[in-house]
Amino acid sequence: MKISSTGHRIAAALATIVILGTLVVSQAVASRPAGMSKGAYRSLVIRSEALDQKYRLGAWKNVPQGMSLAAYRALAIRSAALDKRYAGTQTALATVRTPSSSAHGFSWSAFGIGAVAMLGLVLLATGTVAASRSNREAPRVRTS
Repeated sequence: MKISSTGHRIAAALATIVILGTLVVSQAVASRPAGMSKGAYRSLVIRSEALDQKYRLGAWKNVPQGMSLAAYRALAIRSAALDKRYAGTQTALATVRTPSSSAHGFSWSAFGIGAVAMLGLVLLATGTVAASRSNREAPRVRTS
């Protein structure tokens, strides 16, 4: 099956759209919301981290009630060291994640990138099918 130059143009245009869409979505999500000052955004992040702590979300998920994250992390490191000392080389040190400002809720940047990539794949498949169908010749009818 040979793809015509039109098919190549369609594929190049779709690839360009996918790349540009991915860049736009990642830039839009990476920065703070439009019209929000730096101080307001910082206070929103601090409030979100406090709510994560209160409702035990994100990095606070396994931290027992009444224990700070630093105390929990120290306990985990101490436990891992004791496990290593008394269990030999069978266990590895546990890694404990600390909360970050980007670990809040749903990852809209990942969703946007995935949506743009999926749209690009659908458009690419549609263009390929359309190009392959336009190149087919109609069957010839024999006349005697």
